[in-house]
Amino acid sequence: MNEQLLNYRISGNGSPVIFLHGFMEDLSMWEDLIPHLPVRACCIDLPGHGKSAFEPQQTPSIRYMAEEVRKIIEREQLHHPIVVGHSMGGYVALELFRLVPDLEHIVLFHSHPWADPESKKNDRQRVAELVRTKASVFIREAIPNLFYDPSEMGAVISHYVQIAEHMNPEAIGWAALAMKDREDLSRLMEQHPEKFSVISGEKDKLIQVKALADFCKQHHISSVVLPNVGHMAHEENRDEAVHLLNTVF
Repeated sequence: MNEQLLNYRISGNGSPVIFLHGFMEDLSMWEDLIPHLPVRACCIDLPGHGKSAFEPQQTPSIRYMAEEVRKIIEREQLHHPIVVGHSMGGYVALELFRLVPDLEHIVLFHSHPWADPESKKNDRQRVAELVRTKASVFIREAIPNLFYDPSEMGAVISHYVQIAEHMNPEAIGWAALAMKDREDLSRLMEQHPEKFSVISGEKDKLIQVKALADFCKQHHISSVVLPNVGHMAHEENRDEAVHLLNTVF
């Protein structure tokens, strides 16, 4: 019997790199970066996103997402891969490190290792309830907030809104609850600083950028903060995002 796998796409030549998108995104977020990176890129749609199936009976869990990604690593025999995780994809990458210890490196791209504080957990719970009846309202309010200057990103925002609106609202709520209940995995970065790099945006409204930069400095973890960038460096400053990723690869 063939086991159902997440939807994924492999392209290019070079060392294997796994790309994991963020909340309400899909693997297409990487398509303008990949041609500029000398790697064998494996871009994956996480559960309920893009063309990957949503299984509502499955308990919401970042760990579960990581286990599904591991199946692709095993099937494609991706040895010592680098993982680049955007936002929620970074949370999945951290869990994946616990499942696949031979990961070569992890890039947290607008992501961090900490669990949510109680206020954020409450926000995630509200999102999970709101999207059942008002998914479009939530999507159209949330996505512009990802950008430092939404007024300059109209077409890009419309593109990401369209991607999110194609999602099953129940899958959006499921992913929100998975993030709400994730563990604090900062100890992994403290114990293996050489395995991690962090790319952040100075104007990111979703991350405590200074606290993250201070954490990285304290533990000798490579970290770059991009000026005049929010949560989406691959759209807001693509050239610099490509440059920084190439320094890792």
